Amino acid sequence: MEHLAALRDLSATYAQLLRFEGLFCQEPCDIGNEYALQALWYKQAFEGVALTLTDGRSLEVIEPGRWNHADGPDFFDAILMIGGELCRGNVECHVTPSHWDTHHHTSDPAYGGLVLHVTWFATPPAKTLPTRIPHLALKPLLPLYPSELQIFRDEDRIDGIAHPCRDYFRNHPLALDKLLTAAGYYRLLTKTHRFVESLQAENATQIFYENLMAAMGYSRNAETFKRLAKEVSLSMLEPFPTKTRFAVLSRVAGLLKETQRDLWDLWWSTGFQPPLQPYIWNYKGLRPQNHPFKRLAGGLGILHHLSTLLDTPLMDLPKAIVKAADFLRKDIGASAALVGTKRAVSVTLNLFVPYRLALGSLSERDLTALPGEDISMPMRDTWLRLTGETDHLPTDGLRQQGLLQIYADFCHNPRFLCKTCPIGSQH
Repeated sequence: MEHLAALRDLSATYAQLLRFEGLFCQEPCDIGNEYALQALWYKQAFEGVALTLTDGRSLEVIEPGRWNHADGPDFFDAILMIGGELCRGNVECHVTPSHWDTHHHTSDPAYGGLVLHVTWFATPPAKTLPTRIPHLALKPLLPLYPSELQIFRDEDRIDGIAHPCRDYFRNHPLALDKLLTAAGYYRLLTKTHRFVESLQAENATQIFYENLMAAMGYSRNAETFKRLAKEVSLSMLEPFPTKTRFAVLSRVAGLLKETQRDLWDLWWSTGFQPPLQPYIWNYKGLRPQNHPFKRLAGGLGILHHLSTLLDTPLMDLPKAIVKAADFLRKDIGASAALVGTKRAVSVTLNLFVPYRLALGSLSERDLTALPGEDISMPMRDTWLRLTGETDHLPTDGLRQQGLLQIYADFCHNPRFLCKTCPIGSQH
């Protein structure tokens, strides 16, 4: 689309970096980074190697599990054959066994369903690992560490290793700023293209609705919220006012109690029925204000005011989203705001900005006024790699988006060593 041409030009220098054919590390080496070990386990790059636990039992990996990038075990629902017996559960990875002790996992109930502890090194042994949890040490089983595994140690964290990007950007701060802004434009353009495709398919509003519902669920309930939005589409809800829409969705999702008579009666009058396959909600560690019932109400409040929000200036948008989300607050008797400022900023950056760019109601000039988020671990980690500093991180949304994009493409990418990363080698 023509109105995105300027955005493509502004992100071109970063897009060029992504076409760089980086050199893989082809020499035997040790894993020095837990993420690399997780990638090794997830890819099952050692397939064909006879795996033996430290207690001598055989191990066959049928399914490595779902990679968890949040708190808790590294992989959920792995399926393993241990000593000829089938078992299913979670897997935790550490570079050395003693990291189990230093992370105090034994006292954490989140690790109660663990069925395997995977490490790279075999020693020193973990002192607090429960005897019921088997231990797999990979380095003794892969002594040659073949290059085709393509898992690389994180040399950026090792003293004495050169940092080409850091050395360059210390002397050329304007070049660093140019990189961050180009990466920020690239990230927003990538998100915008998803909506451009939906506009062409004439289902952009439905896609917006699905993504808004997912944003209300945070990581633990995002997929459940998205399923709800797909199964009860916006077109199905169109004949009803917002409060009735909420009654329908909360009942279908299994969140509505029969004691909430006004909402229950509204649902009953529509004829919608709960699904044959019930919705499963994750309430573990959830604060009361983040309950799916309240988040669903907040999402529908945002939808109710969508036309106004699409015309709101970017710097005012998070505050307007917080206010719009409270449309049903009295109806459900909530004492606190249904959507907080942090979530509103996230919804602004990840949903409203790309949607409005796709619609053509924002230009690249507007993006210089993007609100910033709270500093996250990926932002801090990338800034440290690029500058060697832990302070003075960007506070504006555009450069923060750039940090997140660089983290995903380069700093958190096990393909690259610092010395082969194109960000450093181009200079």
